[in-house]
Amino acid sequence: MSRAMRSIHLPATAQLELKPAGLLTYLPAILPLIGAALVVAERIQGGPTKFLDDGALIVLALLCYITAAAMHLTNLYAPMSNLHKLGLWTTSLGFFFNLSSWLVRWVAAGDRESWGRLVDTEGVRHSWWVFSYIPFANLYDLSIAFAFGAGFATLLIGHRPNTRFIGALSMPLVALVLLLAIFIGNEIASLPPILDSYWRPIHVGVASLSYGVALVSFAIAVMYLLKDGVKPESMGIFVTLFLLTGFLLLSNSFAVGSLTYRLSPVSLSGRGVMPITPLRVPVAGVGPWIAVSLLLLIVVTVCFLLYVLRGNQQTRRLGHLALRGSLVTQGVGIAWLFYQIKHLGNVGSLVDPRQYRALGEWLAGKEAAQMTAQQLVQGATNWMQENGPRLTLDVRSNPVELGALVTAFVATLFIVLFSFRTERLRESLPSLEKLDSLIYKTVGVAFAGIAILLVTGAVWANESWGKYWSWDSKEVGALVAWLAYAGYLHTRVAHGWSGRRSAYFALLGFLLVIFTYLGVSYLLPGLHSYA
Repeated sequence: MSRAMRSIHLPATAQLELKPAGLLTYLPAILPLIGAALVVAERIQGGPTKFLDDGALIVLALLCYITAAAMHLTNLYAPMSNLHKLGLWTTSLGFFFNLSSWLVRWVAAGDRESWGRLVDTEGVRHSWWVFSYIPFANLYDLSIAFAFGAGFATLLIGHRPNTRFIGALSMPLVALVLLLAIFIGNEIASLPPILDSYWRPIHVGVASLSYGVALVSFAIAVMYLLKDGVKPESMGIFVTLFLLTGFLLLSNSFAVGSLTYRLSPVSLSGRGVMPITPLRVPVAGVGPWIAVSLLLLIVVTVCFLLYVLRGNQQTRRLGHLALRGSLVTQGVGIAWLFYQIKHLGNVGSLVDPRQYRALGEWLAGKEAAQMTAQQLVQGATNWMQENGPRLTLDVRSNPVELGALVTAFVATLFIVLFSFRTERLRESLPSLEKLDSLIYKTVGVAFAGIAILLVTGAVWANESWGKYWSWDSKEVGALVAWLAYAGYLHTRVAHGWSGRRSAYFALLGFLLVIFTYLGVSYLLPGLHSYA
């Protein structure tokens, strides 16, 4: 009897002992939440002069994410003792700085107006309207929320030893999102009063967290395809075609042999900071490097196609040489561009006078329709004579173009990495069943989140604009992304799809999410242009 009792008692004791250990594995995700709350309390107590601003915290977050990405990637190819733990805690530190920056920005937005919206015109205090200052007013705010949503999802899913590979791809993507945010600039924006609703933080908050989960599902889907035997060359074909398409969409900036760059805001006495001007100037020496990299990407596409279709090993080797050459030329072009942005002076003298009419229309605003072409040009000429010496280049002038260049470089780098010791990389990944299950779970969360996003957005739209649906470009983009994830779930549940076909659905869903998040905001006009 005593033996039987002991045999029953021991498993129960072991199970009880495992529960705290299981909870401890979530500490990298929990501790940053506590730390960020303490940071914002200190910011409220000490004021803005005694604490780091949100811009400095975002830079620290970016450095942590980049470091974590390097650690996770190193651990994939050359596993080291405790390196995965170090990468996880560095990710946790990046998430702490990321979330702290967003919360500090919240307090700064309220301080700017002395928290005036807490009290109505009759002096009645409405504590709920503290949420009016939640930083969800522009694309910078959404980007840093997108980043900490993806960082939090990575920590929740990637804390186990067999799932820490997720950070190897999600962290570089998160770093790219934060880098884009830095390019955009962290000026605090005020929305029109018509959009100031308690539905705003709910809608945009759900959007940022859902997009973060979608990013993690994308990372897992890429790893699944690699584990399933998809050749890096096949991935290279899709990546190079995607990059070439992106350069075509941004052809206004990237031309053969040249690169034009918009001029930054100018500080004018008594007028504050002007918006980014429509003027563009050529940046010498950058265009040829970009043109060569594009030509090499075309060579890569052709060579990899011949290898995939015909198994030609010679074209495979040539394609990889061209791919590495494109990586080098992209890196040199980006480095030279940043050097020119920092050091190029007297850029006003580089402006082509043929742009003066567009400048005149920009200066005149709504009154431009009542002015002649000669008046517009004359007004622009006078303005340039006064302000031309103050015009400069700035990273915030061309956030999308700079983001596209850096993204192209990172995407090319990953294809190069995936083609290096591919079999060892595949062996380090979990089983296909585990990866497929992770995709299913993350897509399910993203699907539910985007559904809530659509519903809350419709309610907010009705409250602000008087109708639930306007077929706005961003609304349609979010709907199409949701339908892509719905297609994933439908084909899996109703038709038993799994594996590679489902992974492609997850990739498509995230690409549509990115287009909704970024492409719609810059390429398509609509009601969400304020973002």
